[in-house]
Formats: sequence, C-alpha cells, structure tokens
Amino acid sequence: MPQKDHHRTPTVSEAVRDAAALVDPGDADDAITALYEIYEDDDRPVTAVEDLAGTLIATAEGIDPEGDDGAVRVAAAAAAWIGMNPRDRNEDHEADHVLREGVRMAFGKEVPRGVAEYLGGRGLTL
Repeated sequence: MPQKDHHRTPTVSEAVRDAAALVDPGDADDAITALYEIYEDDDRPVTAVEDLAGTLIATAEGIDPEGDDGAVRVAAAAAAWIGMNPRDRNEDHEADHVLREGVRMAFGKEVPRGVAEYLGGRGLTL
C-alpha cells in the first residue's frame, strides 16, 4: 500500500488535540482546554476505547454539566470522528465537515441545544 494511502490509528490524545484545535484554535475556551488536559497523556489507540464517542461526550458533560458550552461537546464529538476516520486527521481536513459529521455521529437526531447553537454560530447546519 502506498505510504499516502496508509493512515495510522491516532491515539486518544491526538484525536482530542486535533479536535480542540478545530473548535478552539485560539485556546480561549476553558472547557475545551480542560477536555484536552484530561486526555493529553492518553496514549491508547482510539480503537482501544470501547465507546469512544460516549466516553468523550460523558467527559464533556462532566466538564459542563449545565450544557451551556456547546463547544466542548462539539470538540468531544469531533475527536470521536477524527479517531474513527483517520483520513480526516491531517493538515488539510475540512473543519466544518469534521464538526458536522462528528455531531451527527455522536448525537444523531437528538442534538443538544448548546451544540446546535454552537454550530449555528459557525454558520453550520446539520
């Protein structure tokens, strides 16, 4: 297989870092920083986590139990998407695509209000 077609399975830390960079490139959101810090040393391959999306979303909900910060839930959903779709984990990935697909994967048709508001603020619809 040609090198460019081979995609290494990312670690949980890498997936969360990449998602945090997409959602909060200026590192201004404390909740997203907290999400990253929780997983920054998690060197497990994403495939080793039984329910990656559920685990990351539960962590985001623990960081923001009121659901006021939709961005942290979007970051968790995007991290799960990046982890399960390593082709989208590269320097050229399309941020809006990753965010939209991550939210669809994590929440289906039951998108929390804060998540929908965050996406709407970025001009994204599902």
